[in-house]
Amino acid sequence: LKDGHGNFYPLPQFSEKRLLAGGMALQGSLMTGLDEAEGNVVVTVSKDTTVRRGDIVERVDGVAVGQKLTDDEQYISGTPQWKRYRALSVLLQGEVGSMANLVIKRGAETVTVALKREFLQQQLPSEFERPAIQKLPSGVWYVNLDKAPMAEISKNINEIAQAKGVVFDLRGYPNSNHNVICHLIDQPIQSARWNKPQAIYPDRERLVGYDTSGRWTLFPMKPRIAGKVVFLTNGRAISYAESVMGIIEHYKLGEIVGSTTAGANGNVNPTALPGGFSMSWTGMKVLKNDSSQHHLVGIKPTVPATRTVKGITEGKDELLEKALSLIPK
Repeated sequence: LKDGHGNFYPLPQFSEKRLLAGGMALQGSLMTGLDEAEGNVVVTVSKDTTVRRGDIVERVDGVAVGQKLTDDEQYISGTPQWKRYRALSVLLQGEVGSMANLVIKRGAETVTVALKREFLQQQLPSEFERPAIQKLPSGVWYVNLDKAPMAEISKNINEIAQAKGVVFDLRGYPNSNHNVICHLIDQPIQSARWNKPQAIYPDRERLVGYDTSGRWTLFPMKPRIAGKVVFLTNGRAISYAESVMGIIEHYKLGEIVGSTTAGANGNVNPTALPGGFSMSWTGMKVLKNDSSQHHLVGIKPTVPATRTVKGITEGKDELLEKALSLIPK
């Protein structure tokens, strides 16, 4: 399915033992993060010192990394940008206890490493260790909407509103904080058009229309953010994140730096299947505020920006740097 919400997975109540008893191999991976830069797959963070930030992964288990990504993407549902994000996240996966054999380019050197795949029960550490909300030395505020709760944003909103600029980072999923938009507006606004199909005949034939009553209406809140506003986003931003970014796009509430969002929004329909599995898909037709298509389109940046191998190696957040360059000094 061309649907970023399309998925198939074991139900959480089914234990590891039951999965194994059913003949399923437990999947493990490495505590290593990857991203794409200049056509390369680059290590961004690693808890294993054998693999370093800036290493370019060329082969995984004897397969060229480009081919491995293509092979994995055929089993992932969604847009090219969402498929690539997901494929990068599973690139190093394999059966728990198996060895991940990697060929890595490190500068002018080619290195071969073998690392044991583990059943990961903890999240990969963040590539950029910084507070979710902070005032940068330049006087610009940085707010990571993937992490910062609305209560913490509200504690700092007076200073944020008076600053010369603020960067909102939405390269992920909002932490129930979309009301921050209320500090960017001076009149009521609405979200994208959410259309729930109304089916009264068997097999969903002859839909009788759509329920359009669910869209947000947001009202202005004080203080109003007066400085330059920039949002960061990318193909990892899906669903709720796109509800936020769609408002920013339509009402032109700030520059959008990065790359196109996942292009899959709307409530998700899950259903349980025999054998302890579940599948899901998008159960709502979402149209942009101007009634144009959102599905498989997403929110495009006003200022496209990508990463470089050199930047990753040096630990730079190049998208944040690009955003800061748009704010007057």
